[in-house]
Amino acid sequence: MVFMNKKLLEYESNEKLTEYLIKEYSVSNAPISISFRDLLPQMNKSDRYTHLIHSYPAKLLVHIPYFFLNNFYFSKERDTVLDPFCGTGTVLLEANLAGRNAVGADANPLARKIASVKTQKLDNKYLEEILATLICQAKQFQKVDLPNVRNRDFWFPFNTQIQLAKILCAINELPDDKYKAFYEVCFSNCIKKVSYADPRIAVPVKLNPDRFEKEGDRYKKIKKRLIDLDSLDVFEKFNTICSENIIRIKNLFEISDNVSSHVISEDAKVLTASINDKSSRLKDKSIDMILTSPPYAGAQKYIRSSSLNLSWLGLTANEDLKSLDKKSIGRENYLLSELKEIKTGIESADELLSVLFNKNKLRAHIVGNYLLEMKEALDESIRVLKSGGYFIIVIGNNKVCDIEFNTQEYLTEYIQQKGLKLQFKLIDDIKSYGLMTKRNKTADIISREWILVFKK
Repeated sequence: MVFMNKKLLEYESNEKLTEYLIKEYSVSNAPISISFRDLLPQMNKSDRYTHLIHSYPAKLLVHIPYFFLNNFYFSKERDTVLDPFCGTGTVLLEANLAGRNAVGADANPLARKIASVKTQKLDNKYLEEILATLICQAKQFQKVDLPNVRNRDFWFPFNTQIQLAKILCAINELPDDKYKAFYEVCFSNCIKKVSYADPRIAVPVKLNPDRFEKEGDRYKKIKKRLIDLDSLDVFEKFNTICSENIIRIKNLFEISDNVSSHVISEDAKVLTASINDKSSRLKDKSIDMILTSPPYAGAQKYIRSSSLNLSWLGLTANEDLKSLDKKSIGRENYLLSELKEIKTGIESADELLSVLFNKNKLRAHIVGNYLLEMKEALDESIRVLKSGGYFIIVIGNNKVCDIEFNTQEYLTEYIQQKGLKLQFKLIDDIKSYGLMTKRNKTADIISREWILVFKK
């Protein structure tokens, strides 16, 4: 357990606290324990603006970007902030709320769509009009074609499939604009909620009451949920999700008209000027500040967790899920012929990788290749960061073959090799252990986050 120095709560501004953290780290050269939940209790309200517009695994604790973005030590208003692993846009939204412009990248097309919608100002009255028409039209369809969703009958009751297909048909008839994208995101957020997938687990796992003691509370709850799912009114569920999100979208009008957010790339290793123009790279030294939480080594299977959503929305064909997964840093699927001992050039990491390769070639290759690809992504971020700009990374360590894989140390070593100066390190416990799951029997649940602050 990490305990925060109560002195951190005494500072009257984020800037003053930052000055203390830099000074303290320069003296001690030791990571500083902090609890962002205690430091910023006003942020503990879960439903903040559009952050809950769509569920997604391992979201960044919103307190962290709030602290660093509402802080003139790291950036000023109208500056441009980059999140090269933006996920569903937590940093992008908080940057806009703090009066900063934001750009982001992510390999998952579902995450990119959610991030784009999350930061869009939309006319809530018009949204309400569209919703009323959309629901009415969906109910009137007499016959619809069911989409090619793998194992569709395994995951959804047949009546649910029909209702979902009708809603999707109605959405597809909308003009191809930001309002249609809003309803696609609402539809996607409905998918898992009306499926047989266990809502407590990020990757799709079918509810199974027989895994629990018969007639116990958990057994009874799952049995009841399965019965309820078979008779669920999907139109009503979709309407509720849309109505809640319309209220959230309305709050975005508090954002200044002078700032914006854009998802510009699908690859943190190759940052493009626009998602639609892959031939044009983001300019050197064009970004004022970088704030990101990269995928962890041995953390979440983002593509697999999004597989039902991706299939229903037609964002990728079933046979393309594997190729999409290959674009994700930290992936696990490799052929035996691909396994080799990896040297990263990070001395502390390479020592461990040699040990791991003798114990488990697959696990060694997974984490070794993770570091190689992270080096490419870090190089690209450093390229676009202005001189004097800050690079803030939120990352966690993990265990591989029961040995600690000290990701934060390896990334720190490499970034310092690139000439950036470490300002300070923070450690914050992760209170919600459900964010990360054990992916294999030799892995471990990530229980704390490291916040690394560098200056170029």
